[in-house]
Amino acid sequence: MRRSMVAGYDTPSVRERNLAKELRTLRRAAQLQGKDVAGRLGWSASKVSRIENGRIGIGVEDLELLIALYAVPYERATFLRRLADSIRAKGWWDAYRETLNPGYGSLIKLEAGSSALRSYCVLVPHALLMTRDFARQIILLAPQSPSASELEHRLEVVRRRQEVLQARGDREPLQLSVILDESFLHRRVVSPEGDEAGRALMRQQLERLLADAERPNVTLRLLPLTVGLPPVTVGSFSILGSTATGSPDVVYMENKSRIFFIDAESEVNSYVQDFELIASWALTPAASADRIRRRVADLDS
Repeated sequence: MRRSMVAGYDTPSVRERNLAKELRTLRRAAQLQGKDVAGRLGWSASKVSRIENGRIGIGVEDLELLIALYAVPYERATFLRRLADSIRAKGWWDAYRETLNPGYGSLIKLEAGSSALRSYCVLVPHALLMTRDFARQIILLAPQSPSASELEHRLEVVRRRQEVLQARGDREPLQLSVILDESFLHRRVVSPEGDEAGRALMRQQLERLLADAERPNVTLRLLPLTVGLPPVTVGSFSILGSTATGSPDVVYMENKSRIFFIDAESEVNSYVQDFELIASWALTPAASADRIRRRVADLDS
């Protein structure tokens, strides 16, 4: 499977989407397909697609190449240059640029510029649904524990990342659909403060899942243990939908050391089909919430 590390994503603002639309219109007027543009400029076809979907910004040199290729008239070219200059927007993550690894920084920007996220979570809930204490526990499980200041820094990034679930000015909240393997409910959280502290961490996390599931933009479903082996065995993955197009266009997977991004259309569609297959095996949101509540009651007993 081809995996591509995608870098340089920015939040698609209205102006970015307008620029993307302009460039798409100009290409079509020049009677060129994306692969034709890619071939003439020595780019990948996915780069052309991401520019036209507003998923990545466009540098000065690349814009000039497109203007020349499409033979854009002077006045319209001037407009495009001004529009491109005005869309170098920054987000809260820029304050953390020096401390975030490139993959994680790209992921945060991608989530902020997406309209929807679908995620299949095998071992732990998605980071957008984690409590601060549970996220701390996950971070501290690493062989090399961070310093106290680095730990607080990373927890603050998680908190800010979760803001995509809230409305932001004229931006709608991210539509989040998560399928969580039921095995998570039965995992033992080991705490240096003892078993009761571990049970409290799990109880708080489950209560957080129930609370987030009440949000109108969040759907949480469990994949029950009774289905046997999952119908898809690739492990956890997440699918992002572009704000510009409303369609899924990037898949990401995280491991211990890096984040993999997949943006080839055929592969993204394959993961969409995988998610839909898993969803067909999952419990309903109501049944999932009932099962989580029963587990919370068990922890209280």
